[in-house]
Amino acid sequence: MRIDVFLRLAGILRTRSLAGDACDGGFVRINGRTAKPAARISAGDRIDMSMPDGRDASFIVDALPAGRQVARRDRPSLFHEVTPDGVPGSAGQA
Repeated sequence: MRIDVFLRLAGILRTRSLAGDACDGGFVRINGRTAKPAARISAGDRIDMSMPDGRDASFIVDALPAGRQVARRDRPSLFHEVTPDGVPGSAGQA
């Protein structure tokens, strides 16, 4: 699945256009490599990004959606956020 589509379906970014712009701007990395909007992801990949609110966030892809729509209640099952050192938890909280 394309990274721009995943970021939209998972609810990490509000639109696919914003996701594409974030990728083109160099704000999204997959497994440490800068990602273009059409970059492919799979379960287990690590996504590092600079969020629009200015914080850095890291996510691990747990599953890819089966279709082109995902209910809001099902979005948390697609990924989990990790701290910068790779430990699951709330990144950015002190």
